[in-house]
Amino acid sequence: KKMEAMKNIDTELLDLDKQVEEAKRRQASLILQRANLQEMPSTWSSSGETLVEVTPDDDQYWSIHNKLKETMSNAWISKVWRVQNTSLWTYYSFHKDRLTMIDIDHNERHVWHGTSSLDPSIIYNDQQDGFMMQFSGMGFWGRGIYFANNSSYSDSYSYKPSENTQSDRPRSNKGEREMFLAKLLVGNEIFMNRDESNSKAQECARLTVPPTDAKSGLKYNTVTGKTGGSQVWIVYENGRAYPDYLIRYYKGKRDPERTPFEIREEAMRRTKRYSNNPKTKDVLPEFKSIIAAPAPKGVVTWEYYDNGWKPYGKTAQDALETAYQSFVGTSNTGNHKVQVLGGKNYNEWTYEVDLMTFVQTNIEHSAHTKRDVRRNTSL
Repeated sequence: KKMEAMKNIDTELLDLDKQVEEAKRRQASLILQRANLQEMPSTWSSSGETLVEVTPDDDQYWSIHNKLKETMSNAWISKVWRVQNTSLWTYYSFHKDRLTMIDIDHNERHVWHGTSSLDPSIIYNDQQDGFMMQFSGMGFWGRGIYFANNSSYSDSYSYKPSENTQSDRPRSNKGEREMFLAKLLVGNEIFMNRDESNSKAQECARLTVPPTDAKSGLKYNTVTGKTGGSQVWIVYENGRAYPDYLIRYYKGKRDPERTPFEIREEAMRRTKRYSNNPKTKDVLPEFKSIIAAPAPKGVVTWEYYDNGWKPYGKTAQDALETAYQSFVGTSNTGNHKVQVLGGKNYNEWTYEVDLMTFVQTNIEHSAHTKRDVRRNTSL
């Protein structure tokens, strides 16, 4: 009887394996059908290659250059490749449309991701998921796919190319690293401060899915927090991030062989992307950033942490949001500090808020007290 029962179980398991394989084939077929209808990004070239090199005469190169140097001023780009993977873009677009269908703002961001010891080609050559939970390990916010605002944070998890690097990328030089600048659909996010208490840290570490939003009854799309001086975002499903660019870089003194131009203006003039007309030869082409900035539709509330998250007064709210929109409108390269009034009756102290680190400093208090700040779009 035991042998017969085991045989029946094995037969059922084989049937399930066949169903899973059939479902995968069906998914691949549907993605292909959607790809035929899906518009590809305007920045893509007509090249049939998955990796397309972005050169210094392209604004995309300098957008990435600026974002890399926001928190790693001594970093220099060796190579930038744009990932043109139709299947992955189609799957990502499906998730974007799914958020639209349930009336959730995309809250799309460009974020950093290091693959540690995993060759990035495993991700950008994949035809189904790209960033996969299957490759994820445990972190401060449980087992998920982690992305960071700061390049300096992801640098710690960057990939070190070697002689075993895939043939679709040239061999690297000593000291070079690689990481992705990815597009992430943050959606409805919840900030979880693991430093709040030991119990909160344990709660975060046990996460396998985001917690539920008490107002909507639906799970948040993304968990966010701060660690290592950077804001991070964690997703617990495949398909919500696209490996937009792969960056190979190094740190230290600029090497003219690998990085021929220090600034965009030099590159544009050397490559003659400006008019030969003497009257206009010093006018450079308009800089067009490719860095995605979120544009939330709902209520935005600025808050500081003082034994719990507390909102700023209305005047400070307006000043912070105006400064924030101006900051992200310059691809996070403009003025990132703003002064606001706060404290008792919202006018007791003058605070300086750093929009890059999301830290508030009391510039009038002798101790220059600092507090965490957040831009809450999940109310």
